[in-house]
Amino acid sequence: MQGKPSLTWSEVFAYHRTRKGVGRRSLLVDRGESGYQNLFLPGGRILYMGEGKRGHQEPLGGNLRLLMAYREGTPLRVFLRERPGRWRDLGCYRVEGWRYALLQEEGRYVYWFTLRPGGCEEAP
Repeated sequence: MQGKPSLTWSEVFAYHRTRKGVGRRSLLVDRGESGYQNLFLPGGRILYMGEGKRGHQEPLGGNLRLLMAYREGTPLRVFLRERPGRWRDLGCYRVEGWRYALLQEEGRYVYWFTLRPGGCEEAP
């Protein structure tokens, strides 16, 4: 988002509390540096690949947290990695939908979560 200063990893970690992409109340996204294939869609939506880089992804850990956020309508704060050590707070997103589909190039099933901007106004 324009106008917001970028954050250090320490600032993001103070809110996110884990090195994993899915925290209790927030998500980390990047443009492929982590090995996950997040897609940035028109209208500010994000297609967020589920947790797990090997084998079929399971409805556990971060994937279960995102499935629950979808079911309950819970907003999650999203932090975008701009470059090493620098992050941008994109604000809150809601899980608008999800699908479990074959990732052809890797021969495994993965979760895809569609994130829609909006849902909370408070700063971290």
